[in-house]
Amino acid sequence: FWPIFKEQLCRRTFLSCTARAHAWCQEISRDRGSLLQLFGRLNRALQHEQVFADRFLPDAEAALALGRTCWEALVTPLVQSITSPDPHGVSPLAWLLSEYLESVEPPGHVASRDATFGSCVRRLTQLLVHVDPGGPEPEEARGAGERGAVKNKEVAARAAKAVVEKWSSLRGISQCWRGVVQQQVQRFLEAAGQVPDLVERYCGLYQRLRGATEQLFGPRATFVLALGQGFAGALLQLPFLTTLHVSEQFARYLDGRIQELHGAAGGAASPQRLQQLLEPFVLCSGLELAHTFEHFYRLYLGERLLAQGPSWLEGAAVEQLGPCFPSRSPQAMLRDLAESEELQQRFRLFQLQERDRRLLERG
Repeated sequence: FWPIFKEQLCRRTFLSCTARAHAWCQEISRDRGSLLQLFGRLNRALQHEQVFADRFLPDAEAALALGRTCWEALVTPLVQSITSPDPHGVSPLAWLLSEYLESVEPPGHVASRDATFGSCVRRLTQLLVHVDPGGPEPEEARGAGERGAVKNKEVAARAAKAVVEKWSSLRGISQCWRGVVQQQVQRFLEAAGQVPDLVERYCGLYQRLRGATEQLFGPRATFVLALGQGFAGALLQLPFLTTLHVSEQFARYLDGRIQELHGAAGGAASPQRLQQLLEPFVLCSGLELAHTFEHFYRLYLGERLLAQGPSWLEGAAVEQLGPCFPSRSPQAMLRDLAESEELQQRFRLFQLQERDRRLLERG
């Protein structure tokens, strides 16, 4: 009885959720502002299915089947719809995320319309990326071995389909966030121009967008990667002369900050602080900008080594920035310097041994 009932229940749920998803998608396409209502609608729909499962279904296996069906029919098509660009090239979710970045307020501000708006956006994005339809159903997994290889393949195919759709939704949202970040960085670079504090503002923008990434999506590596790809995409669009200017400013800024860390007392020059300093610049990896950045960084590195000598700080900085150096010139400089110091030490030891030998011969 249960397999037939489960099939009919999932079919009913699928049809109901599909109809609701279609209606909501149509409404959002007509009015992007209605996207703010999506959290409440999704939350109520998912809670309704959960209450039904708790009251009438026999075990967790049944709830998993219902949850997966609800996800496939309701959440997946909604995500596909809100991440699809309109004729102007802007998707509803991209518009909403851009509005969020424009209106977000620092923590501790009193409640306002912007604060309420930001809360709605965060709840929606966190719901979309955290709801999980669950893994393979236990009963199906247990019965697969009993019913033979054919049934086992069917179960594996359904489980794989659920995983693919889950990651397809995440990928769509992360790609949308990547586009929003790239647009924000491009606007910043166009507006900043030749300002003296370009790099300080760039670092501030990175920290702001990094914080927004965590607020909207939590500590998910997928969205941190999308953040970096958005920055890289914007830097890749820079004209050649602007690329030269920006890369030189990057190297000059790091030169000043590393010298400050050299002179810092105690634990101020900690590896964690160095990592935070270099994080916005590792995004240059793989770009044309990396070649000019490496050139200027090598020049400033040479000046620091002549003035202050080698240190763990220089080695740690070059190691973290390693992907940004296509020719690996800074690594070669530090390696050659270390070899030179080793040869000098050996030569001094040889001189000492020769002196001892001559004294022994005279005595």
